Amino acid sequence: MTTWISVPRTAFAWTMGSPRYFSSSAGVKRGFCVNCGSPLSYESERARDEIHLYAASLVHPHEVVASRHVFVAEQLPWLEALDDLPRYATTSRDGAMPVRVGPRPDRRSI
Repeated sequence: MTTWISVPRTAFAWTMGSPRYFSSSAGVKRGFCVNCGSPLSYESERARDEIHLYAASLVHPHEVVASRHVFVAEQLPWLEALDDLPRYATTSRDGAMPVRVGPRPDRRSI
């Protein structure tokens, strides 16, 4: 499981060096640490104003406040976040409506 943090490009800067990039598909590049190869970022031409970062790559990921869950259509059946945030089947862009708010009804009391 991976937690991504979406950040406006105007609010982000690398603090030490720059990643090495790999073009994983058309219009998409993924950033990796040049020293250890750890994945750091996902950047897409479809969302030019954003950069997506692996939460695990942040020094203080607990300081980020979540606002929504995206791509829950790909969610594993045995995993559920027990919060009251909106869930989107894929992206939350372009006026998408959440498929639900909070956990799946059958998972509220795990």
